[in-house]
Amino acid sequence: MLESIYLSIVVVSVSFTVTETRLFLPLREWIKRKSAFWGDLLSCGYCLCHWVAFALTAIYKPRLIDSQLSLLDYFLTALIIAWVGGFQWIILCWLMAKTGK
Repeated sequence: MLESIYLSIVVVSVSFTVTETRLFLPLREWIKRKSAFWGDLLSCGYCLCHWVAFALTAIYKPRLIDSQLSLLDYFLTALIIAWVGGFQWIILCWLMAKTGK
């Protein structure tokens, strides 16, 4: 359980950094010129959260749900991690608005 909370923090940190910071702005613009799909993905923090959650779940294999179907377990665990990350995203956006950034 604790591993999943840590993963959700990492998911949001990576997603927020890629989609919101000036550091990745040139990359986002370049990719958007090459592909609308990938450009939109790298511009939407909530969307990217899901893909990062799927990748990290595949790598670290946390299990919040334990059933006979392990692929379903990992899929649902990734969705839960992304969902928890969504709340952290709201807090990050609120903090950024409070600081005027």
